[in-house]
Amino acid sequence: MPFHRIADKLKEHYGIEVPPSTAQGIVEEHARRIYHQQSVTHDIPESKGKAVLIAEMDGSMLPVVETSEAEDRRKTRAVRWQEARLCVVREPGVVTGRFEATMGSPDEAGLCLLTAAVREGMGSATRMHCVGDGAPWIAEQVEAVFGAQGSYLIDFYHLCEYVQAAAEEIHSTDTKAWTDQQKQRLKEGLLDEVMQELREHGPVKYFV
Repeated sequence: MPFHRIADKLKEHYGIEVPPSTAQGIVEEHARRIYHQQSVTHDIPESKGKAVLIAEMDGSMLPVVETSEAEDRRKTRAVRWQEARLCVVREPGVVTGRFEATMGSPDEAGLCLLTAAVREGMGSATRMHCVGDGAPWIAEQVEAVFGAQGSYLIDFYHLCEYVQAAAEEIHSTDTKAWTDQQKQRLKEGLLDEVMQELREHGPVKYFV
């Protein structure tokens, strides 16, 4: 959310008038404190830990403004896009959990995921149930940091998007009936039937 919208939201919900520059200063101060407090975990504790933890991770592109001073002392600004990677780990049935984030590489995001899991109670006997949108880098990090203790599923919302894409490729007209049939099969755990249906129409490229 842009800093000027923070001021708008505070005015809308609480009747407080805060200049965007003040909102920016508060956010950046918290960010500095979090950055200096951050430390990542590289190992899973030997204690058994909690039985099951649920983990999610995703990325979002953010505009990053870089300011530099030119030779004539005029400040110049450049905007580029950089991916922020956010993860959360929580117990089943619990709404809140442990959050970690990084603007770094997928490997750094993987360490953030492991750190969140350990801080939330992961141990040597914990089963990590990981959910995501199907991005390969997320699946790779789950495998890298959790190994045999982790499993990775595509969440139903994104899975349905992939089914819809397959339907549009296979059926040029009546896509809804075919899509609804595959969704129902997925809800019933009949993934093999969905995969077989796709194979009958050619190479499977919508599911990994």
